[in-house]
Amino acid sequence: MKVTVTTLELKDKITIASKALAKKSVKPILAGFLFEVKDGNFYICATDLETGVKATVNAAEISGEARFVVPGDVIQKMVKVLPDEITELSLEGDALVISSGSTVFRITTMPADEFPEITPAESGITFEVDTSLLEEMVEKVIFAAAKDEFMRNLNGVFWELHKNLLRLVASDGFRLALAEEQIENEEEASFLLSLKSMKEVQNVLDNTTEPTITVRYDGRRVSLSTNDVETVMRVVDAEFPDYKRVIPETFKTKVVVSRKELRESLKRVMVIASKGSESVKFEIEENVMRLVSKSPDYGEVVDEIEVQKEGEDLVIAFNPKFIEDVLKHIETEEIEMNFVDSTSPCQINPLDISGYLYIVMPIRLA
Repeated sequence: MKVTVTTLELKDKITIASKALAKKSVKPILAGFLFEVKDGNFYICATDLETGVKATVNAAEISGEARFVVPGDVIQKMVKVLPDEITELSLEGDALVISSGSTVFRITTMPADEFPEITPAESGITFEVDTSLLEEMVEKVIFAAAKDEFMRNLNGVFWELHKNLLRLVASDGFRLALAEEQIENEEEASFLLSLKSMKEVQNVLDNTTEPTITVRYDGRRVSLSTNDVETVMRVVDAEFPDYKRVIPETFKTKVVVSRKELRESLKRVMVIASKGSESVKFEIEENVMRLVSKSPDYGEVVDEIEVQKEGEDLVIAFNPKFIEDVLKHIETEEIEMNFVDSTSPCQINPLDISGYLYIVMPIRLA
């Protein structure tokens, strides 16, 4: 076996596959990359049994066939320090010889017999989506997913397919983010992907130059396909909560506020909020929103900003971090904050733009 490839191409494909390496596993082989040279192609694969990546390396020269596993941490460090623009790989016995300029590595390999097959979803539902569109949708919701892996039904992003509509939803039980866009699709389906799998989705979207990406779902797995990378993810066997129940149907108070002014106000009041109860009280009356935070040890802060208000006056409290998070993911100059009362969820969305909303639970007033 002999492969000649640009060092940049090798590094790029190693980086893409590395996100699927098992961080903690009783099987050492899952901490390694599968290198496979077959039928004139060179593949680099990695899997943690939940997510698998098969990357096709665009090599200048390929000869022979081989299939073996190399240690993931060593290979990742090695490709970062290769000195030349061109790298050659060959197999001598059980050692992978990697030559670049005047540097030669000999890396001990492992047999590939126990490396799991990465089999893409081949049947079921298939749809295409604009790469930049999907990347934007994922970015708008993934931050709201639960970080705790033991919360299996919330530690991820819920995908919903309806006729000509794709919807992504994430929630940690305290807030919820929903993004939806029109796509060409005739099927109905839904599935949950873990947060780890979703980060691999982001990795694929960030590294491809293709304008569209193909998604396949067969009931157990989801595959994302580009010209040279196949990513296979196992769906989570857990039921995502009925998120529609927490989306308010009617509101008693509507506030339109400058996104920038609200972000700046939050930064000021969080100086005190971070030292106390981690809560900020929103006092809304007339055309003023007053943000208040108190700490028994550090004092208090009051900050006022002008708003456009419709409906009833209101006093309500939130974790300011949850409000700050959504403001980072809205691009319009103004936002809508829609309230029912001081104990019900608040809906935040861009002004006059559909397709994105954010629900946040209030904190009980003292």
